[in-house]
Amino acid sequence: MPAERDHPAEPATPPAAPGHSGVDDLTWLAYRAAEALGQAFNKVSREAGLADLRDWLVLALISGDGTQRTQLEIATQLGIDKSTLVPLLDRLERDGLIVRTISKRDRRVRIPRATPAGIEIVTKVAIARDTAINDRLAAIPPSERASFHATLWNIVESTAPAKRAADTRQTPSRKSSRPQDPGKARRPAAPRTPPTARHDH
Repeated sequence: MPAERDHPAEPATPPAAPGHSGVDDLTWLAYRAAEALGQAFNKVSREAGLADLRDWLVLALISGDGTQRTQLEIATQLGIDKSTLVPLLDRLERDGLIVRTISKRDRRVRIPRATPAGIEIVTKVAIARDTAINDRLAAIPPSERASFHATLWNIVESTAPAKRAADTRQTPSRKSSRPQDPGKARRPAAPRTPPTARHDH
């Protein structure tokens, strides 16, 4: 009787998820992954005295590069509804984590800025967040996390143009009464690059 040959091992397949169509459903997987990471991020944000991770995202954005951003620009960049952002900023201002100043470009517009206390919270939560996220991503080898991070960024960026276009359609434009100086025409925005992943430590 001829000896049986060892067949190559079949690639592992994820188990079916009870009550769901199976973990081959990308939408379900993405939702559960976002839920798990969001819970970890929310926990460290609340332990630092914030309401949830959105507070930290806003603080990190307005304290990161010194760029003046309007409330509409913050909402658009972070994907937070404007009706949610306004009370969020009110709360951060009441807690002494931000101040809102008059824009140099348009005196009708207020620019949120992080206070020293707000910047301190950003740093504190970032350290705790990295630890919490690393715990959640422990099953992913460090060598694969950069690819994982880049893939997530590509998904986010692929939906950004459509969302920005929708926000533009919903927001009435403000036309200046002064003619635009051709010499000061706005340059096309440079394409955004993904933030450096900090979970490889």
